[in-house]
Formats: sequence, C-alpha cells, structure tokens
Amino acid sequence: MPKLVDFDERRSELTEAAAHLIARAGIGAATMRDVAAEAGWTTGALTHYFVDKRDLLLCTFQASLDRRRAARAAGDQLEPLAQLTASLEGALPLDEDRRRHWMVTIAFCAQATGDLDLAAAQRDAYREFRDHVIRLVRDCGFARDRAAETLAERLIAAADGIAVQALFDPELWRPTHQLATLRGALAPLLTTQEGAG
Repeated sequence: MPKLVDFDERRSELTEAAAHLIARAGIGAATMRDVAAEAGWTTGALTHYFVDKRDLLLCTFQASLDRRRAARAAGDQLEPLAQLTASLEGALPLDEDRRRHWMVTIAFCAQATGDLDLAAAQRDAYREFRDHVIRLVRDCGFARDRAAETLAERLIAAADGIAVQALFDPELWRPTHQLATLRGALAPLLTTQEGAG
C-alpha cells in the first residue's frame, strides 16, 4: 500500500528547504531543482505542490511570516509593554531562525519590485505588523490617534535599521548590541511613562 502524504506537511518541508537555500545563497539558488534536492525530493515531486518558482517563493515568504506571527502570538498574555518589546525584539535577527526570515524577506523584496502580487504580499505583511505595533503603543498609553501611528512607524524603522545592519555586519551587531540599541530607542518612552506614573 503506498504511503499517504500529508500535503501541508510536504509543502512546509519544501518551503523550509527554500528558505534555507535563500538564506545561504540568495534567491537565485532557490531553483525548483535545488529546492527539491535540498529537501531530499525530486523536481517532479516538487511540481505537485507548487505551480512554479513564483508560487514557491510566495509560499516560502508566507511560511516565514507565519512562523513570526506564531512567535508573536506566544506573547499575547504579556502586559502591553512586554508585548511591544517582545514584538520589536522578534523583528531582530537574534538567532538563526530570525536571520533566515530576514534573508527571505530581503530576497522577496528584491523579487517583488517587478511583480504586483508579490509586492502586495510584502506591503500587507508590513501593514499587519504596523497595526500590531500601533495597537501596543496605544495599549501602553504612549500615544493616541495619529501620534501612535507615527511612534509605531519610528519604532519599526529603528528595529528594521538594526536588523539590516546586523545582517550585513554580524560581528559588530551581535545580539547583545542589537538588543541594547533597540532598548535605547525605547528608553525615552519608558522614562516618559515613569514620569507620568
């Protein structure tokens, strides 16, 4: 009797293999053949799960985002300030999994420049994270209305800037330096909140 294959599990294996290839050697390395080989499958098997390379890339990006969302959701029971801090720290490449997410994101951004659907997926992911951070800024009592949006955008820009530098200069931007720099960006908010308390 042939072994039953779990469709979602197989797609997950293949997108994980694609993410590893992209993080290691860039988006050009994520050919259908090389992804199949990385996962230990044939190219023919891969075509049962993805229409083409574009479909594979989009699924790989979405799978990477889903892992970040799941990590973020794990902190939902925390107080708003702890959630905000954890969400921003979660956006930093502090470990291999988050570094791989960043490499996939950057590669996806480059690929999305000429593709409206891929660009929309990137835009929507950033808007979702922005909305999450805005809600936490409001829940912390740091700002309201448009001021909360502006503050959230600045905090995300700080985290993104730290992350990009850490990707390309990991010797200088070790995890401790990344966290210290992010906490420096948060420090004025904490001082203001303590003064109001």
